[in-house]
Amino acid sequence: MPNKFIKAPNLIHNIFRLILISFFITLLVTDASFVDTYTYKTSSYIWTAAYFFIGYYFLENRISSKVLYVFLFGYFVLYVFGTGNYPDALINWFKDFGDKFTFVKASDMVLATVLINLISVNKLKKSHSYIIFVISVSTFIPLITQMSRMALASLVIFTLIYLFLNFKFIFFSVKNLIILLTLSPLIFFLSTFRVTQFDFSSIPTDNLENVKLVSVVDEELDKITRIHDNTQIDTFMSLYFEQRYVPNVAYNRDNNTLVDTGWHNKLISTDGTFNWRLSMWQDLYYYQASENKLIFGYGYNEVLPVFNLAYDSQNMFRVGHDKSNEHVHNYLVNIFGRGGISQLFLVSFLHFIMYFFYYKKFKNHNILLLVIPGLLNSMTDIAMEGVQFPINFYLLYGYFFSEGINLKTDKINL
Repeated sequence: MPNKFIKAPNLIHNIFRLILISFFITLLVTDASFVDTYTYKTSSYIWTAAYFFIGYYFLENRISSKVLYVFLFGYFVLYVFGTGNYPDALINWFKDFGDKFTFVKASDMVLATVLINLISVNKLKKSHSYIIFVISVSTFIPLITQMSRMALASLVIFTLIYLFLNFKFIFFSVKNLIILLTLSPLIFFLSTFRVTQFDFSSIPTDNLENVKLVSVVDEELDKITRIHDNTQIDTFMSLYFEQRYVPNVAYNRDNNTLVDTGWHNKLISTDGTFNWRLSMWQDLYYYQASENKLIFGYGYNEVLPVFNLAYDSQNMFRVGHDKSNEHVHNYLVNIFGRGGISQLFLVSFLHFIMYFFYYKKFKNHNILLLVIPGLLNSMTDIAMEGVQFPINFYLLYGYFFSEGINLKTDKINL
């Protein structure tokens, strides 16, 4: 790209180039194929990051208030479809002409909420964008609550950051405070009724989420305990440490020998869903350490060992009923598994530098409204391991890096 066209700080370009170089080094080290499409599927977290530059160079001054109104209509349709009014004809069309049909994920709904609100603060009057914030958050919280706990946490954190950055505008104005305290509960109530009809037993849940403790009685609610080998173990926020043997052995491809992974002091959770993820993340590290894969990772030409039945037959519980799951449900752990510590450092540094130069350019922290919910959403979900979420995330990041996020309020020094 010609230097005269490069308006973003050169350091961002250079770090991205280093990530590309690390990709090719990992290909060579792991003896992967340059032409296999699976290579580029498993390294999608690299290629989707390039959409930051597309958003920066090509979306500047291209999103008008008219475009925002189109987005608002689509946002309304998203809610209607998400609460049970998805047309059968549309479902059948996707089934006939696509690989499969899936409903919009909670992480995408959170990102849509962030998009609507951040574009609104740039294109509309402050009072109008504030109304959109109150309505959008109050409407979608009940829907997202039934879909994903981490998505809900991301939306709540977005809400808290928005309230903090607009603290004076909201809480020092009687009118705005009344809007918040009256309109929010009303819309939340109506949305909850539409989502659940107040029959909470009928709330659909992901099969993976349908794991619960059955040993908890009333007097144990304040302090959950777990009995294991006749020893009482106290937990902290459902977590505790326990000596566990990593099943089977790690396979050393260099000399066709089996390397014992041994006993490890593993972090365990009494929450079945979270423990499923914790177990994957820790086992992946132990496998990498045993096979000397910490620096460059396993590469891109095969599934990670935590999904490989040759490593452990119990991995069948990680690949899902259709044996198609290959995601560790954590953005950073996925990078670590594929590209090792070297690539994890480069990608983390890229995110830090993008935030740093945004602050240096606009003298505010408003980009955190996008970055924190977006990345937090990907810590226990496949959001950034997919396609549409990271593409939209980086496009928005690049767009706001070019125009900024103008909350039209007093600066707050952190």
